Order: sequence, then C-alpha cells, then structure tokens
Amino acid sequence: MKANIVRGIRQLLMNAHSMSKAEVTEALSISFPTASKFIQEMVDRGEVLSLGLLPSAGGRRAQSYAYNPDFAHTLLVYLEKEETKYVITDAFGNKINEASAGSFLKQEPRSLSAFLKTKLAEDPSIRTIAMGIPGAVKGDVISYIPGYPMYANQNMRDILNLPVELTMENDMNAAVIGYGNRKGLSSEASLVYIYMGANGPGAGILINGKLVKGHTMFSGEISFIPLNENNRFFPESEFDANDEKSVLLVAKLILTIGALINPSQIIFHQAEVSKEFLGKSADIVRLNFPSEHIPKLSTSDWDKDYKEGLWEIAKSKLIEICF
Repeated sequence: MKANIVRGIRQLLMNAHSMSKAEVTEALSISFPTASKFIQEMVDRGEVLSLGLLPSAGGRRAQSYAYNPDFAHTLLVYLEKEETKYVITDAFGNKINEASAGSFLKQEPRSLSAFLKTKLAEDPSIRTIAMGIPGAVKGDVISYIPGYPMYANQNMRDILNLPVELTMENDMNAAVIGYGNRKGLSSEASLVYIYMGANGPGAGILINGKLVKGHTMFSGEISFIPLNENNRFFPESEFDANDEKSVLLVAKLILTIGALINPSQIIFHQAEVSKEFLGKSADIVRLNFPSEHIPKLSTSDWDKDYKEGLWEIAKSKLIEICF
C-alpha cells in the first residue's frame, strides 16, 4: 500500500508542473493526512520540492509541490554496430549529457560493464539504465543477436552486475513506442515500424496499443520472412533504395503485414526510403490488395523515435523504483 501511494504521487508529479496536497488527495482517492505524510517523506529525502504557497482563493493558501528533476537521472544506452550512443537525462527526460563511445558489441560484455559503472560513478543520481539491443530480448537474456556471439544467450543482468536497475529492450520495440508517443497517437493504435538497419531488417509492432513481442519475444525479426530467393527477406546490408528489386520486396512485405496484422500505418526510417520509393511500393500493393485495408505508408526519424521510446521505458522504471 505504501509503495503504491508513493508511486502514485511520483507519477502525478512527474507528469504535472506542480500540485497541491489537496489535488494529490483527489487524484489518488486517498485521505489528506495520508497524502501529507507521504509527500513530506518525499520532501525530506529530496525527491519532491516544496514550491511555496499558491495564490489565495479566498481561504487558507495551499502549498505547491513538484518533483525534483535532479533527484533521479536515467542513463539511456544504444548498442549499435559501429558505436555506442548514450544519453543522461533528468527525471523529466531533459538531456544532461549526450555522447558516444566505441561499439561494445565487438568487445566482451565486461567492457560494457566497466563503461556503465564509470558513468554511474560520474553521476550518482543515475537511478536506472535503459538499454536498446539490436536483437531479441527475453527478460535479462539477449536470446538472438546475430553477428555478436559474445552477447548471444547471455544473462546481461548477471554479467554486467550493476548497482542500479537495468532494463533491456529490442531497438525496434523502443522505436515504435517512441513514435506513438511523439505523434500523440491513440492508445488503440495499430502500427508496424520497419528499419533496414546495419544489422539487417527488423520491425516493432503495436496492435491495438499493445506492444507485440510474441511467445519467445522474437516477433519483429522480419529478415526471416521468406520473400527472397534464399528464403529470407533482406540479409544484412542487401537493401538498396535505388533497386527495383528492393521496391518489389518491400511491397511484398507490406502485403504480408497488411494481411496478417492489418495495421493502420507502416512506418519506415526517413533516411532509408524516399517518397518515390514508397510510392512505387504502394503502386504494387494497390494492384494486389483491397484498397480499404491498405495501411498508410509514412516515414519518420528513427533516431528520435528510438530515443523517445527508450526514455519512456526508463521513465516507467523510475516510477516503480523504491528509493
């Protein structure tokens, strides 16, 4: 009960500019003394800031409270083929630092552990780490990550041995979450986000607002769809936006996704496909699919969507943490 109340107050204050005790009481359906008690505890440990008295509305002036953005920082890590990008944010997602390092996927995981522990030592306010992985993630285990055998089937929580909460997520799952947040889409949206990527193609899938991971957390590994001569979609680095064969294969993928999932949108990374490319693929789709069921084809900034999604994952963990 105590943990739930604290999480509720934390979530309210992280999503609002400021609130009074009365507003917290009403929002959480708890008593005023209970709200006062827990808010004061959060103030005492520095998690919540007292902003002073609100203007009088004719009665006793109420105290206003806000979440302290520097009480809890997040570390967002993007493991990629050629480099490792990372961002440190405050509790509201504001960027404190952003930089990159060499690719740890080409090194043993203990090198990544040492790097992360260095960042934690530099900023003791980091309370959680959200890490994007170019492969399938099942809990703490990277169950599929082609080309990087040192990370395959490894329990990263045990190997990295970090003093803060670590959450890993497939990069495309994070991107489709981020896209939905950035665009302010309905909680019932059905989307598929496709990225050809340096490690081969992948997809993030939202169906009726729910992230689809599948039985073994393997959904979205579209490189295995047998649309090509070698019973694959596109192996690593074979996609060519200027090639008519690529236009045809993407059209076949759109038809497959449309028939199986029926999303409202299929999104592509704007740096990978042009409007002309999507137009050609759409022309093929229209010849082979009922027009009223064809998903809208659009492009977006994958890097921004990925970062937004990873931050959303980190934020959800911040809300849940017991300090």
